[in-house]
Amino acid sequence: MTRKKKMAILVSNIGSCFMTRVRKHGNLGLLALVVGWWIISFSACNPDVVAHTEDVEITIAVEQVSAGFAQVRFSTNKEAFYLISIQPTQEGVDPQKIAKTFMLLSLDSAYADYLYWRNKQLQQHIPFVADFSSHSLQYGDIKHFFTLLQPSTEYWIYAFVVDPKTNKPAGKLFLETITTDSTSTIPLQFEYRVDGYWDYIYPVDSTGEIVSTIPWVCETIDSVSIREGGWRVPGEYFFSRFKDVYYEDYERILYGIYAHNNDGVGDGTSSTYFQEGVTYYTGMAALDAPLVFPLPRHIYNIYRFTWHGDSTNFYLTPAQSLDGSW
Repeated sequence: MTRKKKMAILVSNIGSCFMTRVRKHGNLGLLALVVGWWIISFSACNPDVVAHTEDVEITIAVEQVSAGFAQVRFSTNKEAFYLISIQPTQEGVDPQKIAKTFMLLSLDSAYADYLYWRNKQLQQHIPFVADFSSHSLQYGDIKHFFTLLQPSTEYWIYAFVVDPKTNKPAGKLFLETITTDSTSTIPLQFEYRVDGYWDYIYPVDSTGEIVSTIPWVCETIDSVSIREGGWRVPGEYFFSRFKDVYYEDYERILYGIYAHNNDGVGDGTSSTYFQEGVTYYTGMAALDAPLVFPLPRHIYNIYRFTWHGDSTNFYLTPAQSLDGSW
C-alpha cells in the first residue's frame, strides 16, 4: 500500500471518530476544527506527483444505482489524472465513435466550470486557489457519488486521462451505461439535536452511520404559522416546501451533517428565530429523486418540540419522528 493511500485511510478513520463525537455531544467548535484540518490535509499539492499519460486503463465499476443516485468506483492501472463525468445518453450518438470530440467537449465544460469557481475564489481574496488538475480531476482509485439524477433515465458514466501539463485528453475513452430506477430505493433517516439556539441534523443509513453523499433538505416552522398558512397537517407544508427546493432552490440542498443557529440571522438560507414557549416542527427529507406525495416513510422525518429557552437540550431519533399525517 502506498504512503498516500495509507494517509487517506488514516484521515478517513480519524474523521469518522471525530464525527461520532460531534454527533453525540454537539460540539460545533470541534466540528470546525475537524473540517479545517481535513481541508488543509488535502489541499496541499505535490508538484512532483507521478502522472502517467500513456497506456493507462480506467476501470468503471457501478456499485449502486437508485432513482437519482449512482455510486461508482473508478480505478486505474497506473497513477494518472483523469476526468470523470455523467450525462444522459443521446439517441443516435455513440461516444466511442466520436471519442476525441466527446472528450474535448467534456473537458471544455469542466474547464469552464473551473474558471467560474476560480473567479469566485479570487474575487473573495482566497489565498490558496487550486489549479485545474487539483480541483477538477481525479487521481488514483476513488469512489464517487453522482446525485440529483432523473428517474427512469439512461446515463453515460465515463472517464478519460488528462495530461496535467497541457490539460488535454490522453488515451482512450472509458464508458459505462446505466439506467436509474423509477422510484427511490435508498433509505435515509435523520437524527435531530437542539442545544440552545443551535440545532444539528444527522442524516443516517439503516445502521445509524452518518451519510454524506445523498442530497437532502430541511426546514423548521412554528405550529402557528402552519395553521395560519392553511396547511391541514405539517406533512403537507413540508412536502410543498421540499418540492420547491428540488426544482427551484438548489442552494438549499444539503449533504452530510448540518448545524444551524436559530437566532433570527442563521446562515443566509434560513432565519428561524427560536422563541421561548413556542412549539416547532422540523422536517427533513432525502432528495434521491423527485418527491411524490405522500413521501415514502423511509426518506423523511418530522420532529415536534417546544423550545424552553437557551437551556433547551435534547436529542431525537427516527423512533420519535411523526408520520406527517398525510
